[in-house]
Amino acid sequence: MAHPLTCWCLMYTIPRYIDSPPQVLWWELDEIVILIICIFAGIISRELTTLTAVGICSTILISKTKRGKSEGIVLHWCYWHCLPMFSLKGCPSGDVRELVE
Repeated sequence: MAHPLTCWCLMYTIPRYIDSPPQVLWWELDEIVILIICIFAGIISRELTTLTAVGICSTILISKTKRGKSEGIVLHWCYWHCLPMFSLKGCPSGDVRELVE
């Protein structure tokens, strides 16, 4: 359980336990990685302002999507939509909706 902390009219939580996911400001690590990738791509493509805005918007969108759901919702979504890097060896593909024996 985490304690709420108010900062600039935004509500975010401070992790109480050691197994809580790492946070940067009010975003978790898997959310901030998207922002870092967008900033890096912006530096390389010389479109830093545009891609930073895209990164911030996508990070906010993902954090709103994750709010109130289980911890692995992003990985579940990636498996469900058949992203190749998230395929599991012992499980059927994510696009298989019915199994017939």
